[in-house]
Amino acid sequence: MKKPPPESLSDTIERLQRQLARERQARRDAEQVAETSTRRLYREQLKLQAISQVATHAHGGMRLRQATKEALKALLKHTAWRYCRVVYKPFDNITPPVRVSALCEGENPLTRPGVSLTASARVWLEQASPLDILMDERITHEKRWPENMHRRLLCGIGIGEQCMGALELFSYRDDEDTTFSQEMVLALVRELAHIYKSERDRQAIERMAWRDVLTGALNRAAFFRDLETITIDTRPMALLYIDLAGFGEINEDYGHEIADRYLFEIARRLENEPLSRSVARLGSDEFVLLLPLIDTAHAGTIVRDLLADLTKPLMLDHYRIDPAFSAGLALYPEDASDGHALFYAADTALSHAREHGSTSLRRFDAEIAEQLERRKQLAMRVRQAVTRQEFVAFFQPIVSRDYRIVGAEALLRWQAPDAPGPAEFIPLLEEQGLIREVGRQMLHDVIHTAARWRHEQEAFQNISVNVSPIQLREEAFVNHVIDALKTSGLPASCLILEITESLYISAEKAVLNRLARLRQLGVRLALDDFGTGYSALSYLQWMPLDILKIDKSFVLKLAEEHAERDITIVRAIIQIAQACGLDVTAEGIESAEVARIMCELGAHCLQGYHFSRPLGEEAMTALLHSSAMPPPSHQPLID
Repeated sequence: MKKPPPESLSDTIERLQRQLARERQARRDAEQVAETSTRRLYREQLKLQAISQVATHAHGGMRLRQATKEALKALLKHTAWRYCRVVYKPFDNITPPVRVSALCEGENPLTRPGVSLTASARVWLEQASPLDILMDERITHEKRWPENMHRRLLCGIGIGEQCMGALELFSYRDDEDTTFSQEMVLALVRELAHIYKSERDRQAIERMAWRDVLTGALNRAAFFRDLETITIDTRPMALLYIDLAGFGEINEDYGHEIADRYLFEIARRLENEPLSRSVARLGSDEFVLLLPLIDTAHAGTIVRDLLADLTKPLMLDHYRIDPAFSAGLALYPEDASDGHALFYAADTALSHAREHGSTSLRRFDAEIAEQLERRKQLAMRVRQAVTRQEFVAFFQPIVSRDYRIVGAEALLRWQAPDAPGPAEFIPLLEEQGLIREVGRQMLHDVIHTAARWRHEQEAFQNISVNVSPIQLREEAFVNHVIDALKTSGLPASCLILEITESLYISAEKAVLNRLARLRQLGVRLALDDFGTGYSALSYLQWMPLDILKIDKSFVLKLAEEHAERDITIVRAIIQIAQACGLDVTAEGIESAEVARIMCELGAHCLQGYHFSRPLGEEAMTALLHSSAMPPPSHQPLID
């Protein structure tokens, strides 16, 4: 094999030079790659550090605002942008938009009060998508565009397809690294979009839990949560409880949409009061607010000024509405030692204000405090009386047109020294939920007593029992009635349950269903105190009734002079009731003359002091066994 000719010295030098050049180029390329990688790593570290700083501040009550401030500081520090602003769209139609601005003065980025976007930025935002970027320069003067800064960048903030806000940046110089600047902008915008969404979702959940959906005001739970904290605050506090008057008429006359907007505007007026701390909607037309005070001496003036602003006319579409209200005011710590006592004091004052008509204010005072204390003591006595079984049934006879006792009405009485009448103690039994227990026991005892009387006296046929709406809301009420009838042997047709018009007007489906079921069993229903409530005769067409009881306020006047009009009204009521297939019982018969008139007008049964006062069980038994009614009273008696 032939050997290659030896390499000349010049060829060797040339080869080594080429090899050295390649190695130098490879080293330069490696150094450039290393420098690029180092620079990219540094940029990624800067972005990660900025994102981490933003995320760290995304906590607490101002999380979105604080996080945005940190993002703008990072942009001012690491890019050429010298003035930044972010404007987010409102979370809902109640909260205002969130605005944050920052300006780099010297070496220190400073956050400033937020201002709106420029007009051109707002137009761009309407068409932009999330993460869209626009870079432009000022051509003409534009409001809110800094005078000494000609460059601008816009970036849409959002997730998915909807923009949640926009970032607007300004500068008077160019970026040294435009790519890094845009990468930093996009990284921070993505983080802010997630924080915005998280905050929006958090506030939506909070609104569902603590806010009234219609007005955006606090709901009942949130208000009482805040109310528990007033003892921590050493300042005096006023609690104002407002009941809007005429809301039902607004709803009926102008429609639900106008009525809802009316409530919304009322809530806004209350929340715009500079001193208001907690504004809540407690009922359909009830609002309450807390007002921190410097001292209680000026509370009356502050509240009257607030209510004067509240009564200013509202224009909703083309309707003018003049707000009217009743209001109760209580002061802490003068009127109460804690939040719940303060609310109860304002509620009690509101009840007194309602008695004086619309647009009235009542301050909780010593007179109301005395009534409140008496009611509190009475409520405690009522609870003790239930435990001691001091509530018993009394019976007032119901007689036929020929004055034979054909039934009785069972009336609840409190057997104790200085015990008040049913007008006072029955509402307390209902408020404390004790009427269920007392009513259940009374119903059981009365049905068994009536069964015994019916067995002993052939003429005695019916027992009437007043039933509270609270009892009828109890799911087991029908079963209690069925059990009592079954164990006593009293036919269902001999039991009459007396109810009031308000129960039908409230039209609770479950209650009406229970009444219908009882009627199917044969129990009869009587409409009590007809003439004292709404008394719309049209109700008699559809109410499932058997008996109409005319209230004594109509009956008492029938024997007086010039009673022709009252007689005409009572005659008309009886005729309409009979046309509807109802029997009529007249209450409040206190003289023989009134009894005669009611019989002539067509009443089927009579009841009143002319025949007998309410009697205990033993006295009523003795009366049934006697051959005659007690002699009529010559003087009208008052229950």
